[in-house]
Amino acid sequence: MAEMVKDPVCGMEIDAATAAGSSQYEGITYYFCAVGCKEAFDAEPSKYVGAAAAPEPMQAMPAAPKAGKKWWEFWK
Repeated sequence: MAEMVKDPVCGMEIDAATAAGSSQYEGITYYFCAVGCKEAFDAEPSKYVGAAAAPEPMQAMPAAPKAGKKWWEFWK
């Protein structure tokens, strides 16, 4: 059975056995779909691992327009 893993650079799901490459960082093995992803990871692994790699929180929606304003005036 294939061990599916996620490429930390591009997020692609890949089979660890057929990955284009792998790297060790802080005792963990990371697998990559392509040589370019491995090279990007090797150059700056902390960019793709841990808190720095966490997705940005969603921004709050802007407040609704005040009464008496048209929607297009609100966005100016």
